Amino acid sequence: MANQIEVRNSQRGVALLMCMFALLLITAIAMALMFMTDTETSINSNYRDTQRAYFAASAGLQEARVRLMEGAAPTVTPAGMPAAGNATGVYYILNSNGTDAVEPWTLSSKYFDDQLCHEKFSGLGTISGDPAVSLPSLPCTTTQGAAGWYKTEASTFDPLTGTSNAIDYNWVRITLKGNESASPHYVETPVSGVNNNMPVCWDGKRQVLLPAGMANCEDRGLGKFYQSVWRLTSLAVTPLGSRRMLQMEVAQNPPLMTNAAVDSEDHVTLNGKLDINGFDYCSCDTSKCVTNSTTKITTCPGRAGKVCDNTKWAIYSHGTVDKPNNSETLIAGRTPPVAQEQEWDYDIPGMIERFKDGAVNVANAPYNWTCNPACGTHSSQVFGIPPRFPPNPVDAPLSDPSLGAVSSQITYIPGDATLTSSAKGNGILIVDGDLDIHGGMQFYGLIIVKGVIKFTGGGSDKTNIYGAVLAGQKSLVDNTLGGSAVINFNACALNQNETPQPPIMLNLHELTF
Repeated sequence: MANQIEVRNSQRGVALLMCMFALLLITAIAMALMFMTDTETSINSNYRDTQRAYFAASAGLQEARVRLMEGAAPTVTPAGMPAAGNATGVYYILNSNGTDAVEPWTLSSKYFDDQLCHEKFSGLGTISGDPAVSLPSLPCTTTQGAAGWYKTEASTFDPLTGTSNAIDYNWVRITLKGNESASPHYVETPVSGVNNNMPVCWDGKRQVLLPAGMANCEDRGLGKFYQSVWRLTSLAVTPLGSRRMLQMEVAQNPPLMTNAAVDSEDHVTLNGKLDINGFDYCSCDTSKCVTNSTTKITTCPGRAGKVCDNTKWAIYSHGTVDKPNNSETLIAGRTPPVAQEQEWDYDIPGMIERFKDGAVNVANAPYNWTCNPACGTHSSQVFGIPPRFPPNPVDAPLSDPSLGAVSSQITYIPGDATLTSSAKGNGILIVDGDLDIHGGMQFYGLIIVKGVIKFTGGGSDKTNIYGAVLAGQKSLVDNTLGGSAVINFNACALNQNETPQPPIMLNLHELTF
């Protein structure tokens, strides 16, 4: 009996030890779970904060885009390449939180612009000589010493700027793009330093260096239609210290300029009396054109203060073009004035989708056409008020008192249509089908036709088009009724159709230093 009691006594406390061990194990597991949860919370918090910085920097870029739109105020459009002494070569849009000074040009600043040296603007001297220039992954370590190389504007889109509740982006830098701005990726490989800092232009399809003889990308003196490429750089730093820097390249689309007075994707049939002139009526004095009797080459002088744009054809076709007869006159600065079996650069359906959004649809008021799907025949239609004919290429277009005040509009016809009895128009006429112009028309601007376009005469009524015609399939000129068609390429008429809008984004990337 005594032995049994002794055995029991020797086992006392084992259960307690096991309970304590189990409690210790559970505590360790609980602590690990708490640590994991805390880590996940920190990761989520950090991720959220970095995303906050990213979208804040993006908001800054979008403000800069909108403020680069024509007519925006106050202006933030750079004038010339960045250089010491050019106070409008670099624009900073500043967005203060009311506490910290935002001075991106100051090396000791919390928001120092440590990317500018990588743009390699030779006119900024000290910055472009920064050691970090040759190492794209490193931030800049020096700043421009000379004064007068930048200008600042306060944010106008952040309603809380200057307060602790301001959006977290601190500044946006706006400059023109140079050839070396994105080095080692160049628009054109540098040659002995000649084109290292040349401005970059946008032609609507690709980036090109500023052509020789042009003061800037918007210079129209040579008859070229480019737009400047701007580089926007935005920095955002959150109160918790997350930092994101984004960079975007933007440009306005240049006015839509066609290759010729008439561009056709298919065969072009010529029939009847016809005059098509590829010389730009806006820059060329077509009343003084001279044709060499031997070479049959026509030349036209430039209008006062302008260089004649003689780069267009009379007809440009992806297919073939009939040989003109004696009653059909085709002239252009190109020799011959007709280009046949050419590459077709136009996306007509895409252009129709682009322009019809916001256009006046003839199926609605005030026209109320029935299009099911063809839109039928309509007489004496007015699609905007054109200027007097011939239009004045030098001054603002003067209206014909019989037509009313000049006004342009984008008009969309959703199906096949026939226009009779001297239709009139100004702006862009879009036909999502075939178009037959019968009985004359006075139009100033661009006509886009997805299908077949026909010009047919109608007694004494004439067809006068100043601008250009784009035909997706076939351009058929048929004056069997004794009328005549006159089609003149006119850059001024095409240029008027551009409405102010923010520049388009060409690319977007993040800077990781």
